[in-house]
Amino acid sequence: MQRFNIGLLLALTAITRAENDCPRIISRSGWGARPSKHVEYMKIPVEYVVIHHTVTPSCSTVSMCVDRVASIHSFHVDTNGWSDIGFSFLVGGDGNVYEGRGWHQVGAHTYGFNRRSVGIALIGEFTDSLPPRIQLEALKSLLECGVKEGELAENYKVLAARQVSATKSPGLALFQEIQTWPDWVENP
Repeated sequence: MQRFNIGLLLALTAITRAENDCPRIISRSGWGARPSKHVEYMKIPVEYVVIHHTVTPSCSTVSMCVDRVASIHSFHVDTNGWSDIGFSFLVGGDGNVYEGRGWHQVGAHTYGFNRRSVGIALIGEFTDSLPPRIQLEALKSLLECGVKEGELAENYKVLAARQVSATKSPGLALFQEIQTWPDWVENP
């Protein structure tokens, strides 16, 4: 697996955060993504956000999260045969956001909703406990940033993957948490 200069990576991404008041977003090249085999673009601004968890061990440092995202990417591409990582973004327990397919590409995260939603996965398993506060704050900051930059509709709606797919994602504890958010909707 390719290693990166994490100090340089954080210095470069911190500039982005200061300029646009968005969370630190580690680019695809920052975590070593392979090029996508197929790209399909979404209509912007996006109306829905679907929240997932990765059902993997969590991560609390940049190097751990980079390894976890790269592993998920390999699983999606090499095992599932997908053209790229399925999620639009992944949020680590280190407080960073990792770019998957990003704002503009149709993902492979929620069958039937991929063309009209951004799929955001929190790295970890959140059935019995909530993600760390820093992870939840990074997610909320990403959503605010998406609205400010015109990527998400101002009246976007948050859904849990379990609401629109046969899954237990994003875990019961996280599902109960997002039901308290003002942008969560019971029915899409």
